[in-house]
Amino acid sequence: MASTVTTGGHAQDNAHKEWGPGKLFLNWCALIVLTFTTFGVSQLPMPVNYHLAAALCISVLKVTLVVLFFMHLWWSDGVNRIVFVTSFLFLGVLMFFVMADVGTRFTLSNSRIPPMPIVDQKVMPSGMPPGMSNVPQGTTAGPGPSSGEAGK
Repeated sequence: MASTVTTGGHAQDNAHKEWGPGKLFLNWCALIVLTFTTFGVSQLPMPVNYHLAAALCISVLKVTLVVLFFMHLWWSDGVNRIVFVTSFLFLGVLMFFVMADVGTRFTLSNSRIPPMPIVDQKVMPSGMPPGMSNVPQGTTAGPGPSSGEAGK
């Protein structure tokens, strides 16, 4: 007699829950639409901070779609979901503190580095800086030796 070994049914349940290629293709189309949305939002006349916030929100949505469906986190165990959410929370905390640091910076008033000297940027009436001529290098006209006289 042949005995049949049955599994706990866990593998069969996961096989029935996964989506086929059609729904994954729709997910991919949604990612393409979100990519064009990111570009469209970048073209809108908004302050820079709003562009950054919109781009981050759209990118978080795209990453979530990729992780949930292409990396099969939707059908995964609870531990993997907790790791994913925790990593996003830590990433959010790190980004918050970096943006808060950059946003609250000010110029140093007690810097020991001397300021750059002011340089006169005027040009001569000929349009060239002092010591330069309008004649290209290597020609015989103009001041200075010609290319044939350089060795004398």
